[in-house]
Amino acid sequence: MRIHFIACSVFLRELSFYASTSPHISDLTFIPQGLHDTPKILNDTLAREIARVEALKKNRPDAIVLLYGLCSNGVVGLGAQTIPLVIPRTDDCIAVFLGSQKRYLELFERYNPVYWLNNGWIERAYTPTWENRRERYEEYLRDFDEDNAEYLIEQDDLWIKNYRYGAFISSGAYESPAYRETARHMAGQNGWDFAEVEGDNAMLERLVCGRWDGGEFLVCAPGEKIAASYDDRRLIAVSADSTT
Repeated sequence: MRIHFIACSVFLRELSFYASTSPHISDLTFIPQGLHDTPKILNDTLAREIARVEALKKNRPDAIVLLYGLCSNGVVGLGAQTIPLVIPRTDDCIAVFLGSQKRYLELFERYNPVYWLNNGWIERAYTPTWENRRERYEEYLRDFDEDNAEYLIEQDDLWIKNYRYGAFISSGAYESPAYRETARHMAGQNGWDFAEVEGDNAMLERLVCGRWDGGEFLVCAPGEKIAASYDDRRLIAVSADSTT
């Protein structure tokens, strides 16, 4: 089987590792991190990538896998016309890094509210350390006067007080003591308690190996699209003609 993965770049290390050990042929497309902050842009970007893959004449896949979760409804409405579309039934990527939606919810109860980090997020996303905030402030100063730059950075930081924990997810695919210390450093600067949680790549490995039964993954047949489900399933498939 040939599988084409369209994935957020935070999965670059883990997906590349497990794709290299998969019995299937894997083609990987990575999308820049951060588009979940603008769900419409994320949806449009993924729709274009799905259409591009469907149009391939050479190396046409037997299935397209979206390595995303619900992601602020950014995947709702997506579907393929001629190829099955597969996606984890999770709220977001953190559940995949933790091994399941169930474990994600359990840890959310233990560490609430929590800001998650792992190697992919540290490498690909904005990490709210004082050093990075200073760099962003300098960027604002290049475009605005000092008062406006200070206002913008204050607005950027409003969300920080909403968290109590900064948690680092370890990885069986790649481990960096420096990244663990980055997460600890960030938590201390923001006044959060630091926690370390062992990652679990079993869900990702099953996804890469094509073991999509058991309810963990949604498989949309050609002509179906993804819809949000406000129950434990998180995502369901509906007819492409549905107004849901």
